[in-house]
Amino acid sequence: MTTPSLFVQLRSGPPAAEVYRRTIEISVRAEQLGYHTIWFATRHFEAHHAALPSVFPFVAAAAQHTTRIRLGTGVVALPFEHPVRLAEDAAVTDALSGGRLELGVGKGLGFGHSATSYAGFGVPDTDRESLYADRVAALQRILADGRVTDDIALYPPPGTLRSRIWQSTGNIVTARRAGAAGDGLLPHGNSQARAGGSVGELVDAYLAECRTTPRIGSSVAVLPADSEGDALALLDTDIRSSPAFYPELHGESDRRRFLADNRIRFGTAGQIVDRLRADPDRVAASDVLFYIPLAVDHPRYLDCLHRVSAEIAPHLTALPTS
Repeated sequence: MTTPSLFVQLRSGPPAAEVYRRTIEISVRAEQLGYHTIWFATRHFEAHHAALPSVFPFVAAAAQHTTRIRLGTGVVALPFEHPVRLAEDAAVTDALSGGRLELGVGKGLGFGHSATSYAGFGVPDTDRESLYADRVAALQRILADGRVTDDIALYPPPGTLRSRIWQSTGNIVTARRAGAAGDGLLPHGNSQARAGGSVGELVDAYLAECRTTPRIGSSVAVLPADSEGDALALLDTDIRSSPAFYPELHGESDRRRFLADNRIRFGTAGQIVDRLRADPDRVAASDVLFYIPLAVDHPRYLDCLHRVSAEIAPHLTALPTS
């Protein structure tokens, strides 16, 4: 049986305060339903219509309304962060959450989705790889030692936070480095470094270097409903309420192509389970991150959340990572 985790993308459009309050409500409900971790998508300047540029205040707020569910940053783009300030923010947030922070870091989306972010921070996009490599190494060292320099200690002390770093990447070299460092892996095939690459290849590269218990978070997009037609109706409602989020979709064939292109499994819970079980590209994973591709204020978002925990996750067995 798979213990589900949840990946949530907060969309811009409605007032930010309303989106944040609704997502905290979802966090509370996810905890009640037994979700293991909730990951919050983090992007700057409304990149891809996202609404959460500063994740640590939000995680701290969600922590005050929950007690057990783990809270993940999905993800902090290191090229825009000073590693000492990031370590301080993470340590304070982890203390406020009672040690429930999962620290996801990455480089930005690539493919133009993060171009505005790089421009906004005055960081050359061509420096993304070198900046990331330097800053992830610095962050790892600070959280491992609990010291900024030999003479300066990090406050508050980071505790076990070093063991809860996850690297999000579509780059084979970065996946290998994450494995060698003992970090978790959040693999994705769509990246600037690896256009159309196989997630399985990333996982294999990570496992080849990993000498500790592997941590791999596999993202699965699902849209459960009473039928395929009902799932399409959910999507229609979402398109009407968030038209800027979608490309032009005219008829049912366009909507089905959109779902296929984004690897969104839709239909009844049974249909989704069968398709996931039969997926030849399903990778070894210690954590399954379910993504419900609806706005958080969609009237049936919570219904989908319940269907995943009650009707889909119990029928999936997480694939072994060794």
